Amino acid sequence: MKKELLIASALVGSVGLAGVAEAATMSFSGHSRIGVAGSDSNATADAVKASSLQSNLAVSVSETTDSGIKISSGFTVVNETATALNSSGLTLTFTDGSKLDLVKAGNAYDSHDIAPPSGGGELGITYSSGNSAPGGIDFAGASDEVGFEYHSAADAFGVTGLKFGVSAAFNEEAISAATAAFDTGYGVGVTYVTTAGDSTVTVGAGYAAAEYAGTSLTKDEAAGHIGVSAVTGDLTVAAAYGSGDTVGDRQNEGEATEFGIKYVSGDITFTVGHLTSSSTDEAYGTAASSNEDAKSQTSASIDYVVASGVTGTVGYRDQEGTDEGALTTESSGSSWYIGANISF
Repeated sequence: MKKELLIASALVGSVGLAGVAEAATMSFSGHSRIGVAGSDSNATADAVKASSLQSNLAVSVSETTDSGIKISSGFTVVNETATALNSSGLTLTFTDGSKLDLVKAGNAYDSHDIAPPSGGGELGITYSSGNSAPGGIDFAGASDEVGFEYHSAADAFGVTGLKFGVSAAFNEEAISAATAAFDTGYGVGVTYVTTAGDSTVTVGAGYAAAEYAGTSLTKDEAAGHIGVSAVTGDLTVAAAYGSGDTVGDRQNEGEATEFGIKYVSGDITFTVGHLTSSSTDEAYGTAASSNEDAKSQTSASIDYVVASGVTGTVGYRDQEGTDEGALTTESSGSSWYIGANISF
């Protein structure tokens, strides 16, 4: 028992917990999204429409030590349509602005991606379960909750506009079997912000790699992405690309391209986005030989700020899905959404 107490005391001292008040500061945030969504696939089934009710409530807790280190965590009480107690890990924010996520940390590959604008609202027809084409450029980044992610402070290495991150996750006791089990993963990411004339330009890139235990595997995860966003006044234009290998129920080799445009005029925001992606998915131990799965979708929306924290949205999406080289009519067609988002 004495040994355990000494270890605990050392851990508390190492992160500077001494001097923290008994009750940390708590805050909460969330939204209630209410609307009507409709879809009309190219299959023989009739078009459908239904109410769409989405709610979220998250709690954040934090406190700052006498040495200036901020310690924070949180949990989700309600997440959209499901009740959840989804606790986050522990984050240490240092006096220079850098951060360290511990336990249930993220992946630096994801943290530095460029997300081009896309149509808002609860849009879309469900793609067939066999379609492995990515839904965005950041389709890799496997990790385990035992790990860390470090976020640099702004202007890293003395370079104005530069930020970077590194992450690692460990599950070295994974059992080797015919099915894949995550073993060890790493991620790196970088973001650079500069100006070009009247525009603010942001470039983001990331790379992720992970090893898996599996007696029939012929590949591990290795993927990267890069993107650029330019903001000129009220206009935003962005494009991004990602490609690489991933491991899941099957071994996948995929790529995705996204681009979008957003324009803000007073209380109204116009957004148009496009995604095209493809992949080949093979059973473990099988060389790549199948036809491609593919996704292609274009979305657009208009958002209007009705009042502080209240935004109305009208959205539309047209999409097409292909599974093993064959068009899937039930995954292709159009969808729309009309609703409001109340955030707090």
